[in-house]
Amino acid sequence: MSDPDPGATLIVGLHGVLDLHPWIDRVSDEFDLDEDVFSLAVKRASAYAWSSTALTDKPADNLWDHNDADGDWTQDGQVRQLAWLQSSLPRPGRTPGQKQRARRLPVLPVITVLSDALRRVGTVRLTGTHALVPLHRAGDARSELAEVAAWFALADPSGATSLTVTVDALPSANLATRAVEIREAALERTYQHMTVEPLRPAAGAMTPGLARPLAGEVQAEDLRRALAFRCDVREWSTDVAAWATEVFADSIRAVTGLSGLILITVSSEV
Repeated sequence: MSDPDPGATLIVGLHGVLDLHPWIDRVSDEFDLDEDVFSLAVKRASAYAWSSTALTDKPADNLWDHNDADGDWTQDGQVRQLAWLQSSLPRPGRTPGQKQRARRLPVLPVITVLSDALRRVGTVRLTGTHALVPLHRAGDARSELAEVAAWFALADPSGATSLTVTVDALPSANLATRAVEIREAALERTYQHMTVEPLRPAAGAMTPGLARPLAGEVQAEDLRRALAFRCDVREWSTDVAAWATEVFADSIRAVTGLSGLILITVSSEV
């Protein structure tokens, strides 16, 4: 069952340039299809058994419950917010006699579903992602991040690139005063497969690679730019974007114990 608390909302967006397949309209007409980001995301999440909208006697053990989704597929060669998904995070079931453990945030599954939806209808040049993350619903991900770190070392060295990662939070969180600790925590979680160097966060500045307005701006209206980092990685992909998002979310959770929403952006346009 979803948590009615608005703080349980997770919003993720993918940004870039989409070239629709030339056969999309013909096939849609032939089979009377009317697919969009929401319908494709629902189908794909169900295929992975991550989130189901099926009505059954026993509620599905969803990683998230769909609230809304959309995207801008304008064919003009400009960076657009191609797909975004707003979801509610269910509380994990309680086992009698055991303490309830917070789940790991489903950042990678959501990004995967959106990426699959986009690649079903066209070719994508990803330029950035954003995630509005409910930190108080984020479980400790250190073990999982340790297990996946070497995955990102197994990449073609010619694909190495730099990313910009930014974090917006409530001013009262004073994240800037913990920037050094957060950087060290991020480095520990990437096992030398990502460099992390601080940048001067520019308040209100547009992050290259992202198209405004971001999905979730209403929920994030009180958040302000607090941190910015330049990160060198061995490839650029949706998996890397999800990894960077989770690394910084878990680092901030561990260092600050912060509750509530933060906004994390990852951009390849540095």
